[in-house]
Amino acid sequence: MTITPTDKEITQQLEAEIEPWLAHMKWRPDFAKWREGRIWQEKKQARNLDTLRLFLRLATLKDDLRGKKILDLGCGMGGFSTALALEGARVQPYDYNRAYCRITRLRGMRYKLNFSPVNGAGEALPFPNAHFDHIVCLDVLEHVQNPEKLLSEISRCLKPGGVCFITAINRFAFSDPHYHVRFVNWLPRRFAEPAMKLLRRNKDNSRFGDRQTLDEMHYYRYDQLSSLTARHGFTGMRELGELELASRSYSGLKGLLKKSGLLRPVYLLYRYFYKGTYQLMVIKR
Repeated sequence: MTITPTDKEITQQLEAEIEPWLAHMKWRPDFAKWREGRIWQEKKQARNLDTLRLFLRLATLKDDLRGKKILDLGCGMGGFSTALALEGARVQPYDYNRAYCRITRLRGMRYKLNFSPVNGAGEALPFPNAHFDHIVCLDVLEHVQNPEKLLSEISRCLKPGGVCFITAINRFAFSDPHYHVRFVNWLPRRFAEPAMKLLRRNKDNSRFGDRQTLDEMHYYRYDQLSSLTARHGFTGMRELGELELASRSYSGLKGLLKKSGLLRPVYLLYRYFYKGTYQLMVIKR
């Protein structure tokens, strides 16, 4: 007789698998709360789900995720994969990190989801052409060896008319999204790693071989992203922050700026010189 683990045992296994990947962030004053968010990451995905649905509507597609075949490329610890599956999507988790694949499988087990995460590089996806309805690629582009090849593979595996929800890091992000250091992206890159070492924020590679320096990651100006995606068969690039300007009502200074027609120009400056992460939609031609 096969004995299946209890929910408590699965959560304990999950915590044990995740714990080594959190130790480098203990400098955070909110570490305990942040850690809890990682353990229950699937419960923190409402905004990502809403963003994906918004992008689908903008692409004139139904925003019902049930039955949709979705590749979560760079699934990480499986929070969004699990949230998508709980919405009825047919999710294929995929990640370069074997440990993350194990964590994703365990996270799914808490909800009786039979995940089969695939371990591999984003530049060589082991899936047929036009295989997925949609592809999610969050916090991946900056880490891969070859971003051009990654986008080429996403385009190949996505059905025509399908949506890719992808994030990218701003080259001029005021506070770096990975190192949480201000101003470092305003420096020439040759000064970045010395600054990290001086501030003791450089990531130790002695334990985890996949830690990257700032020099090794791929950050982009916004205009570069439009050209990059267009080269690989995508159209209709839209950015979440700009889309929200039109749909939200504002009070105070933002309200005055919107009434005067200045809010969008101010936001574009903010997006270019300050914003950390772009949340983007592109559509496969």
